[in-house]
Amino acid sequence: MKSIGLNLQEWVDKTLLEFHSSRPTFHGLEMHLATIHKLVDKFQPAMVVIDPIGSLAEAGNRRDASMMLIRLIDFLKLRGITAFFTNLTSGGEAIEKTDVNVSSLVDAWLLIRDIESDGRRSRVMYVLKSRGMAHSNELRTFVLTDTGIDLLKSRVASGTSGDVRELRDKTSGTRPVTTTTSEDLEASG
Repeated sequence: MKSIGLNLQEWVDKTLLEFHSSRPTFHGLEMHLATIHKLVDKFQPAMVVIDPIGSLAEAGNRRDASMMLIRLIDFLKLRGITAFFTNLTSGGEAIEKTDVNVSSLVDAWLLIRDIESDGRRSRVMYVLKSRGMAHSNELRTFVLTDTGIDLLKSRVASGTSGDVRELRDKTSGTRPVTTTTSEDLEASG
């Protein structure tokens, strides 16, 4: 996170942020769920981030991972905890769904993907769904810089490549924007 201008150490030091990392194949799905329950009960967070949810299928199968996530979502919703899930889609698959089929349970879904234009790749974001509230249907370009994430004002159709080039020129010293995969972000609140 430091590479995009976000230093989280201050929040860790104040015990307002905690990280827990575990390989999906280290335990079975039930143990992962039990571990998350214990961590949530101990830390009492306002928000939990699971990154990425698709890897949980490696600890079992897609159906079992889906059932585990349904139970996790219910657990977090009952406690009023915002859940933020990421999921990396596989090439060639529909990006408007997840491997573990929990998209119908989430309240808001942001989709991030790459678009190629003029020999360049640009990252774009749009709101696929946001239950109960109005939201934009525009594809918006964003770039990662040394000072954070910049959401560009213009829409993709009005010249993404030029906008990205212009922002790069303005923020000299930033690293080139490159990526090789499409990602979708699911959020449940």
